[in-house]
Amino acid sequence: MRISLPRPSLAQLRRLVARSPAAVALAKRIYRTPALQRTPLFRRFIRTRVAAADAAVRAGAPPQLWIETVLTCNARCTMCVHSERKMVGVMPMELFRRLVDEAAEWGIGSVCLSIYGEPMVDKRWLERVQYVRAAGMTYNFFSNASMLTPELAAAMLELGGWSEVNFSVNGFSQAVYEAVMPPLSRERVYGNIERFLALRRAHRGAVPRVTVSCVTLAENVHELPEFVRYWQPRVDRVSIADRTDWLGELKKTDRAAPVRGRLRVMDDAQWQMPCPAPWHKLYVYADGRVAPCCEDAALRQLILGDANDNTLREIYHGPAYAALRERHLSERRNSHRICGSCRVNWPWI
Repeated sequence: MRISLPRPSLAQLRRLVARSPAAVALAKRIYRTPALQRTPLFRRFIRTRVAAADAAVRAGAPPQLWIETVLTCNARCTMCVHSERKMVGVMPMELFRRLVDEAAEWGIGSVCLSIYGEPMVDKRWLERVQYVRAAGMTYNFFSNASMLTPELAAAMLELGGWSEVNFSVNGFSQAVYEAVMPPLSRERVYGNIERFLALRRAHRGAVPRVTVSCVTLAENVHELPEFVRYWQPRVDRVSIADRTDWLGELKKTDRAAPVRGRLRVMDDAQWQMPCPAPWHKLYVYADGRVAPCCEDAALRQLILGDANDNTLREIYHGPAYAALRERHLSERRNSHRICGSCRVNWPWI
C-alpha cells in the first residue's frame, strides 16, 4: 500500500528556511547562481509563477498594502539615505482613514504601517493603530525600537491585531551600533526591546511575531555571529539582510562594494527576471503617491498613481500598473527607465 504524504507549499518552505540566517544566505546564493538561472527548468518556474500572479490580479485578488504613516526618522543610519539628506513628512489623518476604509472594503486584512520612516515619531501613532483595529484589520511595522516605551507597547498589545514587528538593529556592541545608527543609544534600544519581550511573554492574548534584523556592513560583519547568538533565543526570527544602494541614491563611495559577497544586487551575468512587486505590492507614501516597490523609496520616481485623486483599487487596476506588469510579463524589464536600472531580483517563492 502506497502512502501519499502532503507536499509542503512554497510558503511553508520559505518560512522554514527563514528561521535560520545561514539557511537564508545559502538559499540566496543558490537562487542567484547564473548557471541555475540559465536553465530552462528555472525559467519555466519563474514564467509559471508570473502567469499565476497575473491571473490572480485579473481575478480581483488584492495586493499586500504598505502605508507610510510617517517619512520622518530619528536615526541617521549609515546605509540609509536619511543619513545624507533631509526626508520628512507625516500622512494627514484624513487621508490615512480613507485608505484604511478603502483597504478594509476591498478585503485587505492586514497592513504594514511603515515604509521609510520611524513610525513611532508620529504623535498620532496609537490613534492610527486604533483606527486600523476598528476597521477589523491587523497590522505590522518596521521600527528601530528607540521610542517603544513599555506603556506604548502595552497599549498596542491590549488593542490586539498586532501581527508582527521587525526591529532594525544594525550592530551588537555599543561602539558598532552607535556608529551605524546615530544618534540612537544602544543601551536604550536593547533595553526597550528586552522590556517589550518581557511584556509579550506576560501578555495573555495574541502577541506579535518578532524579527530582529541587521544589514550586513563592513562596520558590523565581524560581530554578526555574536549578534545572531544573542537574539536567536529571544525572538522568533533573526534576519541578516544584504545591503543596497537604493537605486544609486545612496552617495557613499563604498555603495557598490559587497561585504563578503553580500550585496542585494545582481551582477551582469544574472537574468534580470520579472519582479513580483507589480503583481503583489502597493506602497502609499506619506504624501499619498503610490508605488509598487520599496527599492525606489529614496528616489520616489516609480510613481503609478496618487491616492489623493483615485482609490487604491483604481490605481492598482489602472493603466500605469497594467503597463508595468506587461513590461515585466513580456520580459522587457530592462527597457524600463527605473526597473531596468534596478539590480535586485526578488524571489518568486
